[in-house]
Amino acid sequence: MEREMPGDLDFDLDNHLDLDLDFDDSAYRHARQYVREVVTGLGLRGDSSFVETHPRPAAYVALDGRLPDFPDHYVALLWNELTGWSVAVEDRRGELVELERRGGDPRPAPAAVVSWVKGLLRTEVTVDNRDFTAFVPSPRGVVLS
Repeated sequence: MEREMPGDLDFDLDNHLDLDLDFDDSAYRHARQYVREVVTGLGLRGDSSFVETHPRPAAYVALDGRLPDFPDHYVALLWNELTGWSVAVEDRRGELVELERRGGDPRPAPAAVVSWVKGLLRTEVTVDNRDFTAFVPSPRGVVLS
């Protein structure tokens, strides 16, 4: 039995609502818990991090420390479910430039990630003048020879 809506409009609920929405947020919850364990292990509160799930689970974590080779640049820890963890710094325009990627399993134990990050933040300066105050990354898709 159809109900009449105000204004004598025919209203068919099935034609106006998408009842096939996927409410399964388990991938998001698992990724968020995994990243939370890394954030907690690093002694951070997590208020400068986020997890996304579209198109794939990924995360951004702002780190408190600085890399010895780039003392004037903010450092971020990045993760996605396919490529794993990497460390990046912001260039002068605020763009993230990946500096190092952790090899192996893209989802290692949180303690292994924490140990890797702490090792990077304590690394001695090995190359002079690596500060990119003037560095601007090449546009994506452009290969310089």
